[in-house]
Amino acid sequence: MSTLASSSAATQFEPNHPDEAVVVASGPDDPVSTLIASPVEVPANPTLTVQPAVELEACPSPTSAVQPPAEAQAIAPQVAPTPELAAQPEPMQAQRLAPQEVRRALRISTVEGAVANIHISITGSVGGSVFLTGFAILLGANSFQLGLLGALPFIGQLFQFVGAYLEERSGNRRKLVLYNFLAARLIWALLLALPFLTFLGSAQLLVFFVGLAATYAFHGIATNAWMSWMSDLVPPRRRGSYFGMRNTVAAMTAMASAFLAGLALDYFRERGGEAVGYALIFGVAVLAAIIAAGLLARQAEPPMQPRPRTSIKEMVRAPMRDANFRSFSAASTGWTMVIGIAAPFFFAYGLTTLEINFATLSLMAILTSAVSLIFAPIVGRMQDKIGSRVTITVCVLGNAIVPWGWVIATPDNLLPIWIGSVITGIFWPGLHQGLSNVLMERAPMVARSSAIAAYGALTGFGTLTAGLLGGALAMALDDTQLVVGSLSIVGLGFLFVLTSLGRIVMAVVFWRTL
Repeated sequence: MSTLASSSAATQFEPNHPDEAVVVASGPDDPVSTLIASPVEVPANPTLTVQPAVELEACPSPTSAVQPPAEAQAIAPQVAPTPELAAQPEPMQAQRLAPQEVRRALRISTVEGAVANIHISITGSVGGSVFLTGFAILLGANSFQLGLLGALPFIGQLFQFVGAYLEERSGNRRKLVLYNFLAARLIWALLLALPFLTFLGSAQLLVFFVGLAATYAFHGIATNAWMSWMSDLVPPRRRGSYFGMRNTVAAMTAMASAFLAGLALDYFRERGGEAVGYALIFGVAVLAAIIAAGLLARQAEPPMQPRPRTSIKEMVRAPMRDANFRSFSAASTGWTMVIGIAAPFFFAYGLTTLEINFATLSLMAILTSAVSLIFAPIVGRMQDKIGSRVTITVCVLGNAIVPWGWVIATPDNLLPIWIGSVITGIFWPGLHQGLSNVLMERAPMVARSSAIAAYGALTGFGTLTAGLLGGALAMALDDTQLVVGSLSIVGLGFLFVLTSLGRIVMAVVFWRTL
């Protein structure tokens, strides 16, 4: 799966996703960030933990991570298991992968993340993209429906519980990941035809949202297993550096694919063939998804430890008994609400109010990606050395500046957004990777799979709430204008101010929680 961090790190549209999943640790945000995104993917599952010593020697500082950062430090001491879980028999130790198998699997994952990110950066299947927003507008979406577009990722995060349940029953994470990610991405082969199905009339939008919801559901099922798989595969003390490098590689393909897609779409728009342009770029995304699936099928999976089966009810309740995990989940949910209230509207604001074309928006995302190529590995090593608390707090404050670039910009002066793109490239990778790392660290070892699912459901609920609230506010503020001196705040600009103030508050919350 791929996560760039957009690692998608991105420009100002801060996204989120493990190879595509994102993930989870964070929600979509400023548009540019999502474009490159990240997005990409963040793991953790208790099944089988590969011994750090073996993997440190076995795997070279691999590369690339996806959008799903992992804790660069050794896994922190786990909270004692609950009485119910503690009473269960100790699972037998599963056989580990050989060092050469680990090295090869990490190399394949790096390449797979790069290819999958082509699909992610174009379709926005993880954290959204300018093309996803533009496609919705082409089909007739209004401001509230754009807010709904930003809320839909909740479906994927809710379905992580289904993924956790199926993972424990099947014991084969690779098949679970492969089939569900492939199904999610191939749905785009149907969605790209919608503009030509004029006989559907207003039902085009309904079919679009239903299809998109299905992609998120399949992604959610696969995400949990992917995170568990990668958590067992990547040495704990190498996660920060490995995923930082993986994200860097994925960002390179995201930059190229987003820019070329933007050029192609602008070309067809100028000639009155916008629908054809979307069909072309989404078709390329589907092809990339098929290739990525072939790579996933060749990636080794560490054996899972046998574990007693638990009911879905216990899967939901068990991880929330851990105080550290519970507080982190609450803080992360607050963060998804803060960024989610404005995230779906950056691209729409750029395309309409600021009259920015697709190629320019793609270039802004590329600038963010280029900056993140430099800073993602640096941040990864920083997390390995000083931990995620300082890193996340600083990065949250840095990202609080970004929305103001969109407020200040005008059609004749886009410099503030370009500056914001640079700032996002510096600070978003550390935030995205840091949250993923903390998730892997704080997810209780005895119930990690269900913990990740619970985390995804909670943060997804935050995204859902924020998206619906943001859509309602966007409709209400559509014709509103506030002039303060030389600064004019119009319509969606009020949401950008709101998300900036919320980020400052969340910096304090994370500092006290982590």
